[in-house]
Amino acid sequence: MKKLLSLTAAALFTCANIVNAQETSTDDSKGTLSLSGYVDAYYQYNLNKPQSGINGGRVFDLYHNSISLGLVQTMLTYTKGKATVVADLTFGPNADLGNFGNEGTARFIKQAYLSYALTDKLNFTIGQYGTHIGYELIDAPLNFNYSLSYLFGNGPFYHTGAKLDYTVNDKLGLMVGVVNGWDGLMDFNDKKSVTAQMHVTPIEGWDVYLNWIGGDEYNTMSNFGEDEGSYTSLFDLTTSFNVNDAFKVGVNAAYGSFYTGAAEVIADDPWTKDATWGGGALYLNYAISDKFGLGLRSEYFSDPGGVRYVGPMKVTSLTLTGDVKLSDGNFMIKPEVRVDKAKDNVFEGSSGLYNKKTQATVGAAFIYSFGN
Repeated sequence: MKKLLSLTAAALFTCANIVNAQETSTDDSKGTLSLSGYVDAYYQYNLNKPQSGINGGRVFDLYHNSISLGLVQTMLTYTKGKATVVADLTFGPNADLGNFGNEGTARFIKQAYLSYALTDKLNFTIGQYGTHIGYELIDAPLNFNYSLSYLFGNGPFYHTGAKLDYTVNDKLGLMVGVVNGWDGLMDFNDKKSVTAQMHVTPIEGWDVYLNWIGGDEYNTMSNFGEDEGSYTSLFDLTTSFNVNDAFKVGVNAAYGSFYTGAAEVIADDPWTKDATWGGGALYLNYAISDKFGLGLRSEYFSDPGGVRYVGPMKVTSLTLTGDVKLSDGNFMIKPEVRVDKAKDNVFEGSSGLYNKKTQATVGAAFIYSFGN
């Protein structure tokens, strides 16, 4: 009898272990789903008091003397085994601007892609994803400065395509991809662009990204586009170095060129002329404490052909931003002062005329992020 009881107990114990193992396996087979996002709003006052109420040369922080909603983001990330799916949805004025190449309900899509780890070092991604170009991001919580640079506004913001990321070792990573073009869910012509990136980490705390995109994007860059044979190329350098736990230095530089391929040059049409543009920015961020920091951005941007902004522009910009962290860092308040100075009269005044070389704004942004 004792032997039978012992055998029964052993059998029950074994069955329990099998059930537990199956439950664990079942849970793992379901994968993991995470939710994150943020909401941001801001107020800004332009000392030029532009009659239109619009700040010149800005990308997202457009409105003068108005309490404005920036962006509402909800990002779902599902991971199962070697596969990951991301649905990054955004709403609000900045979402309309950031996703401007999409139409209809697709305007809500900031990112929607799937990726698969082919090996421990090689990853494949396809869909719509954020660009590899530039230092700053659309996501306000991930930038120190709230207002975005001219280099950021130069774009691109996102791509629809496919790419391969390869980690050579802990100091070198490579990426190559094929995309429809700049900022669009669909292709604007029958050509594709190539993207590439090299990520180097010379020493711990120092990251260097060499980025490039090139291709025939005449239809993307202009309002017409029957001619073919154009070529757009953009080189970008992004680097940051953590001097210590409190002090970070960043640099961004970009150079773009546009060959039209147009049959003739039209005097008043910049899209029929070859053009170049570019600039550089220096970022200095210092954490005075775990709840407060200061960030200074100094920038120069030149678009003499007027192909990236409305009309030719050469401008320098200086931005000082505070970073107040509340609620364990989820709630950020960013007071900010910014001065833009252009070579020519490109900024609007209170009369409605563009007769100002300088534009100064003061304000603050309020950002709450969750799920991070």
